[in-house]
Order: sequence, then structure tokens, then C-alpha cells
Amino acid sequence: MTPAVEQLVRDTMDLTGADAPDLLRADAPVLDEAVIADAALSDVALAPGDASLGGVLDAAAGVGPAPGDDFYLVGIIGGKDVGKSALVNAIVGRDITAITSHGPGTEIAIAYVHATREAALRALLDREVPGKFRVVVHDSPDLARQVLLDLPDIDSTFQSHLAVTRQMLRHMLFPVWAQSIEKYADGVPQQMLAQVAAGNDARNFLFCLTKADQLDANGGMEAGEELRQDYAQRIVRTTGLKTPPPVFLVSSRRPSQYDLPKLAAQLGVQKTTAIVRQSKALAARRQDTSLLDWITRQDLAGRAERLGRLRQEAEEAVAQRVAVPLVDRVLPRIAEDPNNRLALADEILADRVGRWPLVTLVHTLMAPLMLMLRAMASKNPAALLSGDALVDQHLRSQAFPLGPAVQSAFAQLRQAHPLVGEMYKTRRLWEEPEADLVAVDLGRRLSAAVDRQRDVARDRLSPAGGWLAPGRWLLTIGALLWFPIVQPVLEAVLSRGVEQTRWDQMLGLIVAVLGVNYLTKSVGFLAIWFVVLWLGLRWNTQRRVARLLGRWRAADDLDPDLNLGTQALAWAEELTAPIAAAHERMATLAGRAEGLREQLGKAA
Repeated sequence: MTPAVEQLVRDTMDLTGADAPDLLRADAPVLDEAVIADAALSDVALAPGDASLGGVLDAAAGVGPAPGDDFYLVGIIGGKDVGKSALVNAIVGRDITAITSHGPGTEIAIAYVHATREAALRALLDREVPGKFRVVVHDSPDLARQVLLDLPDIDSTFQSHLAVTRQMLRHMLFPVWAQSIEKYADGVPQQMLAQVAAGNDARNFLFCLTKADQLDANGGMEAGEELRQDYAQRIVRTTGLKTPPPVFLVSSRRPSQYDLPKLAAQLGVQKTTAIVRQSKALAARRQDTSLLDWITRQDLAGRAERLGRLRQEAEEAVAQRVAVPLVDRVLPRIAEDPNNRLALADEILADRVGRWPLVTLVHTLMAPLMLMLRAMASKNPAALLSGDALVDQHLRSQAFPLGPAVQSAFAQLRQAHPLVGEMYKTRRLWEEPEADLVAVDLGRRLSAAVDRQRDVARDRLSPAGGWLAPGRWLLTIGALLWFPIVQPVLEAVLSRGVEQTRWDQMLGLIVAVLGVNYLTKSVGFLAIWFVVLWLGLRWNTQRRVARLLGRWRAADDLDPDLNLGTQALAWAEELTAPIAAAHERMATLAGRAEGLREQLGKAA
């Protein structure tokens, strides 16, 4: 199997909770990955319509085995009393296994192997079926890479016998399925064939009906043809082959008759490297097909569609019960809180007037008066509240209990869709403690956004130093010098004319201007001037603060960290995030499965 398909199966099991497919069970009688690891397709392809690999690629028959190539296994698979051992002896032309018609039957794996592959085969058998095998060595060069196995009965009542056969099937690329004409319709062999065919392409199999000599007294070859065709059709239904495979009618008692010579001839010459490699590729592709069939049975597309509907329903429920009331009723009160806006403006104003000479004195004198006026107009004229206190004040004061709203929405979803309980195992939002926790989380997010808004407002509206400093000095210190002193002196000089003004007259004018009586008259005007400056700064600060807060209330604000509505909607989305994630993962799995199936179809 390809890693992409296996990973898809693992992801499907993880997401759906489905049991592993039989193909991936540790004791499944399917080809091990190590056997088909080099399953790259050879340059020679199967001819369309070929039902088996027997006789395929005759053009490649001249391609001999390269020195050091690994061996492959051919095994005789069948039930009790079908004549497997007699068939093996007939094929190799010598008695390598005992023939039994009663008792436990064949109990171990008996291997017929070339001497050059004996050590490697023994290592495999010692690892897979230790102590349950016997090796018979030959020196036929035509079978240097082929190992023929006689295995215990697949319908044996002894589990240890069956375990040997199932374990060796994991390494057997070319099984030979032997069934007697009396037992060919038995269910157990068909079940085993289906399991093996799920992990190996049935075109790698050979099929034979043994004890054909019994047909002589029961209809002869005409009856044999009927049995052959019926058995072939059963194989098609079991394995999924598109066309019925060849079925050999054989008789160990009469080896020269029926199809035993053809079978022996086919198994008497080892397969070329190209055929073995292509057989492995077919097996790998079959495993992918079987796994994709399992994935199809999981109905990923249907699950994704149902999760999509659940996601939509969950988002609508959360929006209707939680998000909309929150955005429409709670957030505007936080964003438009007059005390918050005025207190923030006062804090920024205090910072701004500190850069205006003498205006800071006016601010110090006027601040208590403004606080008293605000106290008369408001129930809560306190200084600027912290972000946590502001948000908590409005969340608690509303007739909208956030925690119970979350709890109610998810209780309804869980009741209508039990799957919600699985998705929220560690976050049971239909229970009061968890619902209250997410409500607290929203409070933290909103308070953090309020704090960020204040920090940004302070940075933007209270710039440090800069090129405006000369203007501030001109409007304050300059006004202080100009109105009471410079302006009266210049006015008198200019009215008399500079040439007619003597120095003694100039000094007298200056002394008069600096006198107590004149300065007292100027104090009122200067007080009005600096109060006007302070009021102008206050109005400008409040206007700019209101403009910033208003922009952050807009739905199209580009900075989500400063937008209370954006923060609330992001929080609401996270409530349904497990459902959304499951839907997206399921849809992705369905897309991956469809893509892999298309790739497999193109490669076939």
C-alpha cells in the first residue's frame, strides 16, 4: 500500500473513531509491506483482459533472474482432505510431504527450496513460524528463486495450524487455491480467499479443483466443466475479478490426466523478474483499492455534508442566542460609556496641558469644578475605571446573562446532535462551570481591547515634544508679555510717532504699564484668554477621543485588536471551532480520498 493511502486510513480512523480495516490487522493474511516494497511497475504491462499471470509476458521469458535476486513464495492453500500434499508431491515429482486422509493433517509448513536460497528461507521461517516448518532442498536451476510451500489446512480445528498458514500468507505472492470437487463451495475457504484477495491481486492466484477422478463416475468431463465454471463464478464474486479465472481440474491419482500436467508445467519454471515485480505492483494497487473501498464505506463525503449542516446550525444558534444580543445590547454600552469617554479625555487632557505653560495652572484650578459639575449630572463620576472594571460593570448590569446563554445554546445542540458531546469532551459548554469560564474569557478579551484602545488614544493624542512647542510658547508666554506690556507700549509709540517719542516718555510709559493699576486691569483679560485656551484644548481632546472611539466601533475597522465587535465575534467563532474543525477535516479527507481514487484509476 502507498503511504498516502495508509495515512488517509489512519486519519479517517482518528477522526471518525472507526475500527481499523481488516487489511491493517497484525494477523491479517495479507501481503506484508516488505514483500511489495519494490512494487515499481515494470516496463512491460499486462495485456488487457488477462485473467491471471500464468503465461503472461511470454515476450519477457528470456529475461533470466539476476544473481542475488530474492526468492518468492508459491503456496498450496486449501482445506482438509482436498489433497494438497498429494498435489505438491505430484507437482515436484517426488514425495516431500506426507499424505494423510485422517487425523490433524499437515501441521507445519513444508518448503521446497533451491539450495542457494535455503539459508535466507530458514531465516524467514525462523522469524515467522519458529519450530513449525521443514525444509526440503533441491538443486533444479529452473526453480532457483521459487519456493513451493505445503501449508496446514485453512479449516483446521487446531488454531496453531491455522496460525501458520495465516502467517505465511503474509509473505506468499503466488497462492495456489486447491479445493476438492466435493468441498469447493464450502464457506470457510471462500472467507479466507476474500481476506487474502483484499491484500493481493487475484490475478496472482492460481485455482484448481482436486480429485477430478471422482468425476468419472459422476458425469465425466461434462460435469467437470460445469463445476469449473461454477467455481470460477464464485471466485469472481469473492475476489472482484472482472473475468472468470482459469480453473485447473487435477487428480493426484491420475497425474497424467486432466490439467495436472499444465499446472505442473506452469509451476515448474520460475517467473521472471519482470513478472514478479509486476505482480508485486498489482498486489500493492489491490491493497490501495481495498483500503479506499473501506474509506468509501465510511461515507466521508456524507459525513462532511452532515457536519456542514451541524456547523451551520451551531453557528446560527450561537449567533442568535449569544453573539447578536452581545453585539447589539452589551458592546454599544461599553463603547459609548460617557464616563469612560470623559475620564479618558480628562486623562489625555492633563497630559496635553502639561506642555502648555500657565494653561496647566488653569487646568489645576478648573478640574475640581468640572468634577463637581459631572457629579451633579452623573451617578458615577469616578476617575477612569480599569478595562476589567468597565467591562465587568456592563456585562453584569445587562439583562443578558452570558454564561446561561452559552449553556442553553450548546445544551440544545447536544440534545439534537449527540456527536456534539464527542467533539466537546474536554469543554462541556452545556454545563454551567464551562459556560461561565468562556464568559470570563470574553470579559478578558474585551477588557484587553479597551486597554489597547486607551493606550493607542494616549499615543496618538499626546505626542511627545515636537515642532508645536514654539506655537504653545507664543500663545502663552507670548500672550502674557504682549497684552499687558508690549501691545500698550507699541500702541502709544506708534500713535505719537517714533521720531516724536523721547526716551523719558518711553520709560514713563513702561513704568505706567507695569504699574499695579494697569496690570490689575489686564488680569481679567488674561484670565479669559487662558481659560479660552484651556477650553479649546478640552474641546479638541474630547472631540478627538470621541472620533477614535467611534471609529473603533465601526464594523469595517481594519484593526481587530481595537474593535470590541470583532473581538466578540472572534470569541463566538471559537465556541463552534471544534465543529468547524471537524467539518473541514472531514471535507479534506473526502477530497483526499477522491483524489487518490482518481490517481489509482488512472494508474490501473
